[in-house]
Amino acid sequence: MGEFEKLLEKSLEEAREIRRGEIIRCKVIKVDERNIYVDVGYKVEGIIPREEIPDAKEGDEIKAVVTKISRGGSPILSYRKYIEERYIHFLRSAYEKGRFLTGRIKGKTEEGYTVDINGITAFMPLSEAGRKLREGSKVVVKITDFQSTKEGIKLKVSQRAYLAQQEKRKKERLIAKLKVGEVVEGRVIKIDPEKGITLLVQGVLRAFLPKEELSWGRDKNPYNYAEIDEKLRVKVKRIPKDGEFIFVSLREMKENPWDKIGDKINKGDTLSAKVVEVLDKGMLVELQEGVEGFVPKEEISYDGSVSYRKGSEVKVKVLEFEPSRRRLILSVKRALPKPWEEFFKDHPAGSKVMGRVERIEGAKALVDLGNGVKGIVHRSDLSWVKPGRVEEVLKEGQEREFAVLALEGKFIKLGLKQLMPNPWELITKNYTVGQKITLKVKSSHPFGVFLEFPEGVDGLLPLSEIPKGTDLKEGMQVEVKILEIAPEEGRITLSMKEEKEEKKEEVISTSSESGFTLGDILKKKMKL
Repeated sequence: MGEFEKLLEKSLEEAREIRRGEIIRCKVIKVDERNIYVDVGYKVEGIIPREEIPDAKEGDEIKAVVTKISRGGSPILSYRKYIEERYIHFLRSAYEKGRFLTGRIKGKTEEGYTVDINGITAFMPLSEAGRKLREGSKVVVKITDFQSTKEGIKLKVSQRAYLAQQEKRKKERLIAKLKVGEVVEGRVIKIDPEKGITLLVQGVLRAFLPKEELSWGRDKNPYNYAEIDEKLRVKVKRIPKDGEFIFVSLREMKENPWDKIGDKINKGDTLSAKVVEVLDKGMLVELQEGVEGFVPKEEISYDGSVSYRKGSEVKVKVLEFEPSRRRLILSVKRALPKPWEEFFKDHPAGSKVMGRVERIEGAKALVDLGNGVKGIVHRSDLSWVKPGRVEEVLKEGQEREFAVLALEGKFIKLGLKQLMPNPWELITKNYTVGQKITLKVKSSHPFGVFLEFPEGVDGLLPLSEIPKGTDLKEGMQVEVKILEIAPEEGRITLSMKEEKEEKKEEVISTSSESGFTLGDILKKKMKL
């Protein structure tokens, strides 16, 4: 450089004025206890307070901002203010570009937290703060409001923005490696009794557990499977493309019970079950979780009543079982003791019981003995003297005492005559064939006359055994001879004739009231 150029540059430097607020690059030329002296490229030295750069030494190159000009013309500079202005510029840029900054919690107020960001205090509302923050905690925040005032800058920050971004990234990474059929663990954050359970997986991914996926069984009440904050292990069923949440299943954590039930149940087995629903046509019962069977109404009880309610424990017998069709037909009554057999155990033959005549069917009557047990009374067991019709002894709706005779199928065989002594035992004891006795005429008929024995049995005096011209009236006392005693057939045959007058022929009767049938008399004649 020539002499002219040097003089020109020096002249230009001297002509340049240093202004307040100007940022100057300078070099430390001297340091004492109070000040740092720097070469600012001017005819006088600049001064920086020593407290601003305690560790400064000669030769250091720094930048500082001019704060004022002293009376002697020396510029007073501030390194701290330069740094603050640069940092404020940085903060404004971070605010405008949405960048995250690291700070530290200084304290807490009722409204929020104070956060120190490299010497600048910012305010963070409670609504924008995460959990478990305390004084000294390190936080990553985003500036949500930036204001420059005479007193300085005012910052409002949010930690939630950073947490949301981290959660989103973690969720994306989790979704990327998740597969259908995989088992995950989630924390219950919501229970909806109408829809299902919402879980949070690894703190970021929401998983929905529909109530249909709670169990293979009928119980679909979410409150019976989890509580808020409880952890559940579930299987991933579906991952939607939007990745906002996944669908999961609790029941698929177990095998479908119908897949192996065929190895455990056989036709004719008696099993324990629980009533889950009572219908008009029968009952649904659950044998184990997810395995239900149907009990037709006619298979619930022997008397047709339905006394079971939802939740009742019952024993059932397998009638039909088709696991491939998930079809299971059951019977409750067939798993129970037969009521008529139990009744007969408690009331064996020879017992006396009370019953109500339910209906009369021809030569028998049906009797209601209670608890679904029915009795049957045959005409032959109504009286030791055979009645013509059952209705002559019993009436429908009548309640009376009966004697228990035996079991007849699912009926208790009953009798009335067994309540009284058997008169035929007395007859065979007191009388013999050929014996002559005097009896009272009870009734007259075309085929003969019935005479009454004191023991309550009637004897027949056939027309052929009555001498010609004899007129017998009801109530008359007649001497007769016993021709035959047949207790098994309920028959006594009498005669008024002397030996020489006896005839071999007998009158054939067609009346059922006599106790003698056409067959009886024909048999008699064949014997003769």
